Amino acid sequence: MLCAFSVRGSNRLAQLLVSFLMVLALGAGAFAQVNQGTLSGTTSDPSGAVLPDSKVTVTNTATGESFNINSNAEGLFVFPLLPLGPYTVEASHAGFNTLVQNVRITVGAKIDLKMVLPVATGNQIVQVTAEAPVVETTRTSESDTVGDRQIANLPTNGRNFLDFTLLTPGVVRDVRGGDLSFAGQRGTLNSLTVDGTDNNNTFFGQTLGRTGSGRAPYQFSQDAVQEFQVNTNGYSAEFGRAGGAVINVVTKSGSNSFHGTAFEFFRDRGLNANDPIYSLQRAFAQNAGKPLPLKPAYHFNQFGGNLGGPIKKDKVFFFFDYDGQRNLTGNPILVTLPTPANAFQTAAVNYLASRIDNYSRTFNQDVYLGKGDWNISDRHQLSARYNGQRFTGQGLENSGTSSAFEHTGASLVNSDSFNAQLTSTLRPTLVNVLKFSYQRDSEPGQANSINPEGQVRFSGQTLFVGRNSFSPRETTIHRQEYGDTVT
Repeated sequence: MLCAFSVRGSNRLAQLLVSFLMVLALGAGAFAQVNQGTLSGTTSDPSGAVLPDSKVTVTNTATGESFNINSNAEGLFVFPLLPLGPYTVEASHAGFNTLVQNVRITVGAKIDLKMVLPVATGNQIVQVTAEAPVVETTRTSESDTVGDRQIANLPTNGRNFLDFTLLTPGVVRDVRGGDLSFAGQRGTLNSLTVDGTDNNNTFFGQTLGRTGSGRAPYQFSQDAVQEFQVNTNGYSAEFGRAGGAVINVVTKSGSNSFHGTAFEFFRDRGLNANDPIYSLQRAFAQNAGKPLPLKPAYHFNQFGGNLGGPIKKDKVFFFFDYDGQRNLTGNPILVTLPTPANAFQTAAVNYLASRIDNYSRTFNQDVYLGKGDWNISDRHQLSARYNGQRFTGQGLENSGTSSAFEHTGASLVNSDSFNAQLTSTLRPTLVNVLKFSYQRDSEPGQANSINPEGQVRFSGQTLFVGRNSFSPRETTIHRQEYGDTVT
């Protein structure tokens, strides 16, 4: 984008330049904390008088990372960019007892604390054991945060963590299927950011991997998500552009303790009750001379696990997650062929008979995530994350009870996402965030036949044969993002 303007006089030019730089600074400060949180507050004595030059130290109790600053002449202090997690906030001043308070920094949070230091009665530390109430009075946007406890403990069918957004008021399933509708908006109008970078498919208007399409179930494993924020109204421009909602996701990191999980979910048709609709289809197929099994083909298996911990305590951490699934559903062809009356009809019926076999559709996927965090010093923190998704959906290009196997094909999804971020505290009042990200979303669709598409009608029935009208196909997106913001 190019901007052109003309001014008269050096003073006017200086004013414009100063205003422009202020806008950039404000925007940069806001954008920088999309995947982090802000903690600010005041230090005062019991009478309410401010305590300037108080030393304030925040320490992440999970990783040992520590940040400190002195309050200004008005007793104000601010930590604009804090990684997510539990913290202790310690405030001290000459002549007063040290005050320690617990607080949890969540994604996109802007927390304001009032640190009232008691007058010294000896060398004492006053510990506030209850976590500080998180009431954000610094903005008017509407948002909800889904934390790690909800993600780990609440049930969700299919393990797509985005389904937890249905806990947010005004959110329902899009009638198009798969996507989420906020306040009646189409699901393609939403925006998803992961670890502070854009994670949307710019061709289809959905998330990378098109996990709302009813094909690939998810791009990121539920167990790899630490928490996410759902911004539904009045959100800041820091989150980008969206006509619906902005879902802001942060992935897990390692800590000073080793943690790991493992899981497996299994369902099979042998465990299912009889389906009355399938029973009717089975009776229909029986009359057509194509007997179906007592229960439809169905196999659903999800498995995986993760491990995270320290490489060097208080300094370097790792986290790895794997999530796999092997799912299969049956696709019966419910067509009754007529009895041929002549040689021509015999040839036609034989041609169709070889194309009306039942087949299965697969939903097979592997998802990998690796993340490293390096606390280089109390001034510099580096984080890097890679996520890979490989999905194969046999028979998903076009299917149905009147669509032959040769009329479908395999839907493939291969997505890669890399993100790196360096946060540097250059001075107590100057923080720089350098970001780089790369995304690839390749979604080819294969065809099971080279024959032209045909629609055959007979005896009030329709059968689709040959190659469908849109396969094979190819949509591939390569995207790089570079950003440097100063607060």
